[in-house]
Amino acid sequence: MTEPQDPFTPPSDPYGVPQQPAQPPAAPPTYGTPPPYGQPLPYGQPLPYGATAPLGSRRNGLGTAALVLGIVSFCLFGFVIPPVLAIVFGFIGRNRAKRGEASNKGVATAGAVLGIVTLAFAAVVYGVLIANFSAFQRLQDCQRAHPGDQTAQDQCARDFVHDVFGIDTTSR
Repeated sequence: MTEPQDPFTPPSDPYGVPQQPAQPPAAPPTYGTPPPYGQPLPYGQPLPYGATAPLGSRRNGLGTAALVLGIVSFCLFGFVIPPVLAIVFGFIGRNRAKRGEASNKGVATAGAVLGIVTLAFAAVVYGVLIANFSAFQRLQDCQRAHPGDQTAQDQCARDFVHDVFGIDTTSR
């Protein structure tokens, strides 16, 4: 009987040249795992399910906050702090986008514009209210002076419209 050959002995080369150790084969591309953080994705390769694209050090928070505050300030018209914050955050977010630190310049701009429009509209409305404060006082005093008389109350309203807008509302 012949003895089995030892599996750990290198095979003999018939030409007498020592063999180079074999290189391991290149690993096939894996489609189930995302690349390590900070590594670019290979061109044309889709992201695996559930993976997010690496954004590096993008700082988009202030632009997003500007847009949210701009929308909130537009809806909650009476407050002054949200539009001011929307304007400040919007300009800071735009500057970050110009420097390449953020990627949402349009969002930051929209938030700043909403803040500016809301603040300007509020200034006009509050200005009209303050400028016509005495007319509002006269209307209130007139209506209190004639609590049950509808004709007198209507005349009070006509006088108020004339005081504020300069329009004569008497029927012809």
